[in-house]
Amino acid sequence: MDGKGSYNQVYRKVGSGKWSTANSTSGGQDIGNATKAAALKSRANRAAKLSDHGKPSGSGGSSGPANNSHRLDRSCLKGKRGWAKKGGGGHGKFTWGMPGDEMMMDKLSKQDPNYDSADENDGNVIFSVLDHHERMAKKAGISLDGFQGGGHLFGSPSKLTAGVDGHPPSALSPRLPPKIPFSEFKKKVVVLVDEFLTSEDVDELTDSLRELRSPMLHYEFVRRAITLAMERNSRERELISVALSELHGGRVLSSEQCGKGFERLFEIVDDIRLDIPSAKKYIAQFLARAVADEILPPSFLSDPLNEQMGGSMVDQAKVLLSIKHGLVRLEHVWGATSRSSIKELKNEIKMLLEEFLNSSDLDEACGCVKNLNVPHFHHEVVKRAVVLSLDCREREQGMMSSLLAELSAREIVSEKQMETGFNRLFSSLTDLELDSPGAARIVGVFLDQAVKDGCLSRQSAIAIRKNAPSLTK
Repeated sequence: MDGKGSYNQVYRKVGSGKWSTANSTSGGQDIGNATKAAALKSRANRAAKLSDHGKPSGSGGSSGPANNSHRLDRSCLKGKRGWAKKGGGGHGKFTWGMPGDEMMMDKLSKQDPNYDSADENDGNVIFSVLDHHERMAKKAGISLDGFQGGGHLFGSPSKLTAGVDGHPPSALSPRLPPKIPFSEFKKKVVVLVDEFLTSEDVDELTDSLRELRSPMLHYEFVRRAITLAMERNSRERELISVALSELHGGRVLSSEQCGKGFERLFEIVDDIRLDIPSAKKYIAQFLARAVADEILPPSFLSDPLNEQMGGSMVDQAKVLLSIKHGLVRLEHVWGATSRSSIKELKNEIKMLLEEFLNSSDLDEACGCVKNLNVPHFHHEVVKRAVVLSLDCREREQGMMSSLLAELSAREIVSEKQMETGFNRLFSSLTDLELDSPGAARIVGVFLDQAVKDGCLSRQSAIAIRKNAPSLTK
């Protein structure tokens, strides 16, 4: 260490992978010794490996094909060796490979002592759909208080998830092709909606829509039903909202088709506004009500495509849902009428008719019908009066016929409501016959008596019979 630069610090890598230092004062002599020692150690290791395969470790072994085959026998190294693959990302030592290679982990062989079957997966990451919808709803500013979401998907909903996203699948597969042409389906939908708005019978609407056997066209039913309701009063709009909820719960109308129906409304709203100036407001209310009734998930409103197509309608629906107690308020977005009040109304009609059979008081019965204050629902009085008489004696049947005549004479029940009531009776004769054999004959007697009493015109009676099932023709 006397001369300047006579002391050098030499770094070398040893077998353990650590770095150590060696002092040299002989101008590289120690470096040479270390290199020779490393070479001898490497040869010894190689000879030990060859001896493991049954070959002598000496240098006198043959260099023929047999020895080469054993030297190249790498069966002990089958599978992954755990080394990083460069994949063309550089050559030689000290290169890292392609960008992103450090994120890919090689799978361990099942023969590896460190292998654990619990670590295996298919590379997919599973998230909760409901959590996703909640995040999307919060992002859109929609309150979820009281929302009992069932994990519906949406965009419009993926076709791949129909029936497994929390929404019950249709009894008819939504993938089945329509049984009738689209033009014919549109015509039948108009008839179905008109009949429903008259009868307010959701069960009948459900059966009729299912009988069309065209679930892939149900979006047109949604579009047409909402459009027809917008042309009428608040009560009809409430009825359509109730019908959509009932059809969805009854596995007839899927979330996918309902969402597609609203998208069609977004596309043609400018044309609708020519006849209905408040169309955008009504569509926003229908949309918010559909989310409140869990027909559509809140995430439907945060879908970029729907936000672009719906514009102010989607924004207004978000406002209706985000206000305090918004979900509760939306139950009465069209007013106080609801499905429960319809049931109560039917029960009241049934009770007053049964009371009439007991008391025989025409004045009281007529007053009760008038006090119901539902002239658009008087067809239910006509239908229920005849149905209650089917299993009664002729005396009670005569009393009911007299009541209908009195209601018509006092102009409490209009001829139009009387005609609608008998149309409903004749349309349901098949079911009535199952419950009360001979119902067709009794209903026919009531119709003939209504013509004699001036409740109906003869032309109306003929048309009613003409449209009746083959059972009575």
